[in-house]
Amino acid sequence: AGGEVRWLREAERTLERTLTDFLDDETGALYNTARDHERLLMRYQDGSDGATPSANAVAAQALARISYHLDRPDLRHAAVRALKAFGSLIARYPRGFAKSLCAVDFMLEGPVELAFVGSAGSADLEALQREVAGHYLPNRIQAVLDPDSPAGAEELPLLAGKTLVDGKAALYVCHDFACQAPVTESEDIGSQLESAEMREPVGTTIAIRLPGAATAEGTARYSARFDAAGFAHLGSSELAASQLGFGGYRVHDMAPEHREALKLALRSGVNLIDTSTNYTDGASERLIGSALRELIDAAELSRDEVIVVSKIGYVQGSNLESAQQRETSGRPYPEMVKYEEGLWHCIHPEFLDSQLDGSLDRLELETLDLCLLHNPEYFLSDAARSGRSPEQAREEFYRRLKEAFAYLETQVAEGRIAGYGVSSNTAASPASDVDMIAAAKEAGSTGHHFRVLQLPLNLLEAEAAIERKDGVDGEQTVLEVALEQDIAVFVNRPLNAFVRNTLVRVADVEVDEAASQFEEQLDRLADLEFTFHSEIAPELSGPENSAPLNDVFRMADSLKQLHQAGVGLAHWSQIEAQIRYSVRTIASAIDLRAEGETADRWAEWRESYLADADDLLLELRRQAARTSEAYAASLTAAIDPTLPQDRRTESLSRKALWTVMSTPGVTCVLNGMRTAAYVDDSLAVLGWEKLDSPERVYEAAKAALDSIGA
Repeated sequence: AGGEVRWLREAERTLERTLTDFLDDETGALYNTARDHERLLMRYQDGSDGATPSANAVAAQALARISYHLDRPDLRHAAVRALKAFGSLIARYPRGFAKSLCAVDFMLEGPVELAFVGSAGSADLEALQREVAGHYLPNRIQAVLDPDSPAGAEELPLLAGKTLVDGKAALYVCHDFACQAPVTESEDIGSQLESAEMREPVGTTIAIRLPGAATAEGTARYSARFDAAGFAHLGSSELAASQLGFGGYRVHDMAPEHREALKLALRSGVNLIDTSTNYTDGASERLIGSALRELIDAAELSRDEVIVVSKIGYVQGSNLESAQQRETSGRPYPEMVKYEEGLWHCIHPEFLDSQLDGSLDRLELETLDLCLLHNPEYFLSDAARSGRSPEQAREEFYRRLKEAFAYLETQVAEGRIAGYGVSSNTAASPASDVDMIAAAKEAGSTGHHFRVLQLPLNLLEAEAAIERKDGVDGEQTVLEVALEQDIAVFVNRPLNAFVRNTLVRVADVEVDEAASQFEEQLDRLADLEFTFHSEIAPELSGPENSAPLNDVFRMADSLKQLHQAGVGLAHWSQIEAQIRYSVRTIASAIDLRAEGETADRWAEWRESYLADADDLLLELRRQAARTSEAYAASLTAAIDPTLPQDRRTESLSRKALWTVMSTPGVTCVLNGMRTAAYVDDSLAVLGWEKLDSPERVYEAAKAALDSIGA
């Protein structure tokens, strides 16, 4: 406030000490107690405001302010991490995080920078300072240079090159160290400050994006640290991509085990990461961005060594809410495919542009190495349902695809992406492969940047590797066409197969042999549901509680049918997640509705019901595991004769990964490795020599599938 630089330096020292003593290295938040504090039952982190502002938020704002004063991006990044650690809670309960939001606003807008030059105590300097004090500028930093006694002020970036003007005190109004003409008269200050305040906001994120992108030199340097045999050229680029990639599906930035798994993979020879804007509603991209930054800041990696892939197309979660709000306000995204309730899809350039902005923000990158259109074939499915002829639908599909590619070519030119491609669950036709490449050539000529095709391939879904259909040179597989056209192929779902509309896990399964009395528990659950509907629901359905409760808590019949269906573990896991989410949501809603004696009866009933339901779900999980165990045993028995003797004792998941990784035309196999154990299990395959004839394994697996039947 007084302009003495020694206080600024003292603040810098104090904040550096704050980070040393209080920082949670894992999340970036700041603890309330120092590292050398006496041991407590729990070391507390205070994210929300109480009677006083959150300590974490105060520290974050101080770090942000000092970072602008001294042009220290490292301290600004520390402020960003402290705030992002509570990002999900801030989004959900903004009123509890007012001080955090002040810091967010400060960094999004960037401060107005005020540089005063004048002799201490001079009338002209005080007149300028007095005028500025009359303006409300919460997002500002200021510094004072006394030409008679600079005392270190000349070291401050904001004061560099600043001087008196014709011997008079002057004020320089700046933003990002770019300044307007100096002001010497107080009456001229208002217009400059107003101009500074009215500037167009430029921030879309508080994160500091990492510059650069994956390069041939960087990825070669990375591969040289590991077994180079585990890397392949990424299509027509010179990038060296690990043949095992980290799949970002279902990972979350608030899950420490996911963060540790990703960092382990990056430290162990995996340099390709795949995610999507819709994975865990953006949390997957946030995890990848923060974990990359952590390893790069620690000098364990460099940006040019890592290939980051994200996908755009799905409109779900917060993206769906945003799209619906745009429609309500009369600004809908063009060419939106409303596939079903809760799932829309779009590849129009206007939508792609907004999504790419958000993706780069969450990933904290200036350049995305590869941007893929995520399952654009939703348009074809929707067109078929609406009665459009296949010829018309196909023509319109490729028009939209070409328009999307043309937009992506502009983003390559602007440096926001380095290449692009398509991720498709139905790309099993060589003709579609060729048509996509033709669309890319129309959009970007022969110098197009179409680099990648992503598709599912596993022991039970091997069409892309073994089915030959009409291609450019007679009958070809999709992988043969991709090889011929120098297109990289990323494989997803190597261990999860969709078979007869059922998800099957291609891996060994551990079964908990502990069993419960299923029929008795099911009867007990049915009795509880009858009690709810006959005694409790009527008391919760008065005039003030108009929402009907007729259809809730009717699981007994459904669970009985599932018990008889004999589904596998992978399929059951999806069903179970939906059931638990539904029950939890309904119970939470009734918690808010119940009052008085009804609330007491409801609480007692809920406790019994949830306990019995949990036991039943666990028993169904055990049964599903037994079904999957039997299936895995049959699959193993079928494929083992096609494998070398020394690999037959390996786990089914390793055999499956090895087979796909050995398939000609496959560049990288994307595996979901959400725990360190998954990473360790998968990494072992990277050192194995390629399997001679993966086609034999696929054929054996298909025969096993046919013999098992429906």
